[in-house]
Amino acid sequence: MPFNHLTRVLGAIQPLSNEFLEALEKDVVLLSLPKDYKLLEVPQISNQAYFLHRGFALTYSYTHGHKQVERFWNNGQIIVSLRSFFEQVPTTEFIQLAAPSEVLCISHQCVITLMEKFSEANHLCRVILSRYYTDSCERVHSLHHEPTTARFRKLTENFPEIEQLVPQDWIASYLGIAPQSLSRMKRHLHSR
Repeated sequence: MPFNHLTRVLGAIQPLSNEFLEALEKDVVLLSLPKDYKLLEVPQISNQAYFLHRGFALTYSYTHGHKQVERFWNNGQIIVSLRSFFEQVPTTEFIQLAAPSEVLCISHQCVITLMEKFSEANHLCRVILSRYYTDSCERVHSLHHEPTTARFRKLTENFPEIEQLVPQDWIASYLGIAPQSLSRMKRHLHSR
C-alpha cells in the first residue's frame, strides 16, 4: 500500500481533496530498487521527486575528493534535490539508496501541473520546502554548537538501524568527524 502511505503522510500536512488524490495517483510510479541504486548523480538535472515507502537513502557530495554525507532518509520521507528539482539546474549531490527500497516517484512536470491545478499541491510544496529549510538550519546549528556525542545520539534516535545500514565512515562524515574519532567516541559511550 505505498500510495496509501504517501496519502497518510501528505494528509497529515493538510486535508486532501479526492480530485487531487486521483490526479496524484495517476502521476506517481512505484519502483522497487536495489541497494546502492543512485536516484540522482552529479551533474544530472533532477527530474524526479521520490517518496520512500520502504528503505533507506542518503545524500552526499564530494569535497576535495572526500565523500561528505549530508542527509539520511527513512521510510515515509520525501526525497528531492531541492535546487536541482525546482530550478532545473545540474545537481551538485548524489542521492543513493542504502538498502533495497520501494519508492513512489513523480516527475518535475507532473508536480508543476499539480501545483497549477490544485491549491493543496502548492501548500504541500511550501510545507515540504519549509521543513527542508528547517532541517538544514538545525543541522548547521548542531554541527557548530552541539558536542559530537549529542549529534550521534540524535542520529541514532532518528535512524535506529543506521549502523546496520551504512558504513561507519559515512556516519562519521555526516557527524563531521574522522572515522577513528567515531570509533573512540562509541567505545567511550559503551564503557559507561
